[in-house]
Amino acid sequence: MFSVDGYLNSIKANLEKQTDVLVGNLKTIFTYNFSPEIDLIDFSAFIEPTRFELSIRLFSMDKEANEVFQDGDDLTVFAGSEEVLTEVEYFQLNESQMDDFFEFYEQNE
Repeated sequence: MFSVDGYLNSIKANLEKQTDVLVGNLKTIFTYNFSPEIDLIDFSAFIEPTRFELSIRLFSMDKEANEVFQDGDDLTVFAGSEEVLTEVEYFQLNESQMDDFFEFYEQNE
């Protein structure tokens, strides 16, 4: 039987396993020489619900929330987007649990 608390605890436990990778990638990002055209850094999480996967991507943005891209040949300056956390599985099911889980999910969406 599935429960909301059990589902959330499973997600937390699986994502906590990625802490070292995420922290390492963020520390690397802090060393970047960002383009002067960048006013903010946006981190967006993307969820693939059919495979229970999550990824996080960084986007460099200007004041109008438009993405700033690499301009010119100066590779010492960063602009654009980059994967911060590659697709990680945040929930696991075996094949026999799929129907029960999706019924639970629809009831608690």
